[in-house]
Amino acid sequence: MPKTRSFYLSKSQFTRGLQCHKSLWLLKNRAQQLFPGGTALEYSSGISRNISATQELIASGSDTIYEATFRHDNVLAMVDILHRGPEGWELYEVKSSTETKDIFINDTAIQYYVVTGAGISISRVFLVHLNNQYTRMGELDLHELFTIDDVTVLTHSRQAGIRQQLADMRRALEGNEPAIDIGPYCTDPYECDFRHYCWQHIPECSIFDIANLRNKRKFALYYGGALRLGDIPPDFSLSDNMQIQVEAELTGKDFINIRKIREFLATVLEPLGFLDFETFMEAVPSFDYQRPYQQIPFQYSLHILAEGKLRHHEFLGEAGRDPRRPFIEKLLADVRPCRTVLVYNQAFEVARLQEMASSFPEFADEIAAIIARIVDLMTPFRNRDYYVRAMCGSHSIKYVLPALIPDLSYENLAIADGEMAMLAYGGLAKINNRAAKEEIRQNLLEYCRLDTLGMVRIWQKLVSLVQPAEQLKLF
Repeated sequence: MPKTRSFYLSKSQFTRGLQCHKSLWLLKNRAQQLFPGGTALEYSSGISRNISATQELIASGSDTIYEATFRHDNVLAMVDILHRGPEGWELYEVKSSTETKDIFINDTAIQYYVVTGAGISISRVFLVHLNNQYTRMGELDLHELFTIDDVTVLTHSRQAGIRQQLADMRRALEGNEPAIDIGPYCTDPYECDFRHYCWQHIPECSIFDIANLRNKRKFALYYGGALRLGDIPPDFSLSDNMQIQVEAELTGKDFINIRKIREFLATVLEPLGFLDFETFMEAVPSFDYQRPYQQIPFQYSLHILAEGKLRHHEFLGEAGRDPRRPFIEKLLADVRPCRTVLVYNQAFEVARLQEMASSFPEFADEIAAIIARIVDLMTPFRNRDYYVRAMCGSHSIKYVLPALIPDLSYENLAIADGEMAMLAYGGLAKINNRAAKEEIRQNLLEYCRLDTLGMVRIWQKLVSLVQPAEQLKLF
């Protein structure tokens, strides 16, 4: 294998190395081992041209350079915006986040180190991020959309350690794979790309799957020799809900609190609606009354159960247009007969309804009436009133549904989860082929319809626990 000292480190690789040397080593070495015997080039000629072009622009008097490229101490830095201010050059790092995070200062610190090391004096350092309090009205106001934070002092404060950090990373790269065990750094501040590799020895439904147990306590168990739930020492304190999960795993028995389930079902009245929303988010808002990363509902599915009959209503917005007004207008009409509206994870749907009430105050009273009728189907599972081993510590519908209703599957659907739905809807506006667009719309409708049908089946499962099976009609 070629000596790794010939490699340059990029900003992202530096921040990866700060998180875990093993992750950096795997990134540099595992991919090369797929193709042994290769020759390592010192540097990309394209990047070298960018470095030269940057110097030429600076020398020619340019005041603003995008993606200004520098190298120093075998580290590459590409500055989002380099601007000549009243006191000298200013460095701007642009993030799609809605706040300044500590991890971002590592980005500005390594860029400052490289740029100043390359001979450019930097007077101030700024971090640019989205302002999540900005609400679009008419044309985009870029000065309101973005917040610019001065992080010069914070950036300076990290300079003293960078040279040693780089030396440590290079030593790690030049040796064998670092013998670093898993730890909290596997997911903090970012999920590591190599988690599947380093966590191969962790079994399914391990101590790391104990719901609501703090990461620090999980790793205390792990470092003490525990992997499986059966390895947990008897004197290790767990909440009642955690204990239910552990006992279900060890005994294979279901935990069912009939009294609590009966009490929950007593809050549910027919005609009964089963409601689910799909939403999308955008960093830069497209519509009036929209904020950066606001969840915008574009689709719903509603099953209504009344007098033993199940009816279905649905809505799917037109791509490229604000779907919220037609969404809420149709929903208000469709849901009107329902005395109870069941959702799964009430906080999500209620928050979206409240946002629409704020955007469309003429509907606020009717929306409030819907919210007052909402009951959360997740409640008995979150409270562990009904828990089976296959839920593996989760009360998410993605675990509860297959655990209770294994015959109802998303596997054969073209769109199988909410993220796929969001991406599919977002891509509709770019598709000109009418047949292809209609196929995607039908796939979206089928997916969302299955979500609420799954809720119907979960509700029926709960009902079957407290009444004779022959009285229950399945759908």
